[in-house]
Amino acid sequence: MDEPTALGANPHWQVAVWALRLGYLALAVIVVGLIVLGVGSTPWVLAVGVIFWLVFAVTSAVNFMWARAQLGRPRPGFVELRALLLRDSLRRRPKS
Repeated sequence: MDEPTALGANPHWQVAVWALRLGYLALAVIVVGLIVLGVGSTPWVLAVGVIFWLVFAVTSAVNFMWARAQLGRPRPGFVELRALLLRDSLRRRPKS
């Protein structure tokens, strides 16, 4: 599915994409925290990773819904837009 042209310029969409990217980083911190916890250290790294992941997950979800609400009718389905969000978070946008 092609990306609706309104999404590229929508600030809520851009925040959702960046929050999802930072959520990936938080997941990496969680993995490191689990490794550190398994070695016998304190759980602070894991706790920080989980807190940041929760913040970025909520931020991404709220901005995703705001961006979807601002699309005109007929808007793409929820699943298609979620796939677009995942695709946008994994690729770099070409400079034009």
